[in-house]
Amino acid sequence: MTASTDAAPLKVPASFVHRYYFAMSVPFLIDLFTLVVYCVQNEAPEVFLPSLAVSTLFLVVGVGFGAWILIRPIRLFIEGRVPFADIEYRLSRLPRHSALVVGVMFAPMMALRLLSHRLGITFGATLQQVEWPDVIANLTVGTGFDVVLTFFVVAAYLDHLCQYLFRARGVNISQFNGRFSRKVAMALLFITFATMVLMVADVLSYSGDRLVREVSSDVATSAVGAIFMYYWISEALTRPITRLDGGLRRVADNDYTVRLPVTSNDELGHAASRFNQMVEGLAEKAYLRDTFGKYVSEAVATSILSNRSNTGRSIDTTAEATLMFTDIEGFTGLSESLAPAEVAALLNAYLGTVVPVIQRHGGIVNSFIGDGLFASFGLPRALPDHAAAALAAATEIQQALARAQFAHSHALHTRIGINTGPVIGVTIGTENRLSYTLLGDAVNVASRIEQLNKKFGTRILAAESTVLAAGAQGTCERLGTTDVRGHHGVVVYRVGAAR
Repeated sequence: MTASTDAAPLKVPASFVHRYYFAMSVPFLIDLFTLVVYCVQNEAPEVFLPSLAVSTLFLVVGVGFGAWILIRPIRLFIEGRVPFADIEYRLSRLPRHSALVVGVMFAPMMALRLLSHRLGITFGATLQQVEWPDVIANLTVGTGFDVVLTFFVVAAYLDHLCQYLFRARGVNISQFNGRFSRKVAMALLFITFATMVLMVADVLSYSGDRLVREVSSDVATSAVGAIFMYYWISEALTRPITRLDGGLRRVADNDYTVRLPVTSNDELGHAASRFNQMVEGLAEKAYLRDTFGKYVSEAVATSILSNRSNTGRSIDTTAEATLMFTDIEGFTGLSESLAPAEVAALLNAYLGTVVPVIQRHGGIVNSFIGDGLFASFGLPRALPDHAAAALAAATEIQQALARAQFAHSHALHTRIGINTGPVIGVTIGTENRLSYTLLGDAVNVASRIEQLNKKFGTRILAAESTVLAAGAQGTCERLGTTDVRGHHGVVVYRVGAAR
């Protein structure tokens, strides 16, 4: 996701700039603590101010200037003066570049301090000459510690910054050339071996009281450093994982509005980016299913979308189902006396009464046929006791219509025909025009039975197959045997009370 280049400028929260400079000042604060420990242990306060001056020169002035260079393009983007594409690479590598700046400044400062006696420098010098093993160990571990710590401190800062940019501008990092495993390995290796390297160098370099002082100083600074390191590593690495877990929980609750900020260029950032793509796909699929559900049943829409062959067709199915046809009595004559808008409003009000009843009993409206409809129970969505459900729905439809109040006090009565039998659910049509429908003799018989209501003067007629399947012989009245087009000897039952 990227922002447009003409996005309106935003006021940069001063805290974001200040927090970055604070993150870059962590090496100075660590060095300041080290100087205090050194001066206290050696009872040499005169060393503090000269050493502080050297530290200020390198870690405040030098690192501060480098930090200003690194944060400036990001600030220009937030102010709307450059496009996101121009700063994305620098944004994604801000922790690495920041750590490099600290390393470039810290290494010569440490070298100057450790080699001061050998170079004949007294300004900011240590009290005693540092032996070569200790020089190498302190220069390597000290510089490495500040580099690693700065990386994770700025990574934690970048997490908050990217969250802000995502909320304010809708931008996310899309370059993923970092490696999470390298970050973890770098941190673990340093924490594991840093103190050991310093102590080995002390043993190789000194003896007696000085050895005790050097080891005590290294242990104290290493302990404080480990606390700093653990906190910032945890802050930088666990926040994206926690945020991703929270996003997954919301998706599990069918919330497809959640989007995550991408706050790193490693596998965690890539996972957040893939998460956003996944949720967008799920949201689109849910939208399509909901939209299809307004034209075809939700069960059909789900079947089409879940078809692995991606043909845009529902999977053909054969099953026993109960079919229902309805038709409004006298609607043709009524419609001739009303304006088209009134006809549409009346029909919609009628369907608004009938359709919810069918759906409440597990039925699916397959199609609207003029002033009637065709519904099915048991296919395309499986439904136990579909015959009983259809009879209950038909009865409730008649009760709902009897209570309903339509415009201009029109009373609407509907005739219902029900039949149970084997049907086939298929997608038919051409390559660019498809329709899902149910086929089979059971469908035709249900339609014919609906028309028989005129002959028997009933409101609900059901075939014997439905009554037997529902076990409703005791509540339905057998009217006899009749013929319908294409079928002879069809046994029909009246459902509910006589008209």
